[in-house]
Amino acid sequence: MCEYCHLPEACTTLPFQIDHIIAYYCLHCNAYKGPNIAGMSQDTQEITRLFHPCQHRWHEHFAWAGPQLVGLTPIGQVTIAVLAINACLTLRQALIAAGLFPL
Repeated sequence: MCEYCHLPEACTTLPFQIDHIIAYYCLHCNAYKGPNIAGMSQDTQEITRLFHPCQHRWHEHFAWAGPQLVGLTPIGQVTIAVLAINACLTLRQALIAAGLFPL
């Protein structure tokens, strides 16, 4: 499962990628993350680090609202924006309807 958007690996034909040996991401999240480690918070107008799966607890920074991922903290909000996680709402909704996506 992608450590950012939680896409199950079995639900895609695209390979998952290891990002610098610290986390396991789907192709979409890893492509948008690229070399980024931070982004600009729309709320605080400050540079905010991205969620780090080995250092942070996912449920402290994110929550599901149906197929949409919601940032609960500036870290969560910036991560969602930088990785364009909510660009996949149609796919995520279909996986939820099929019982294949863990909410």
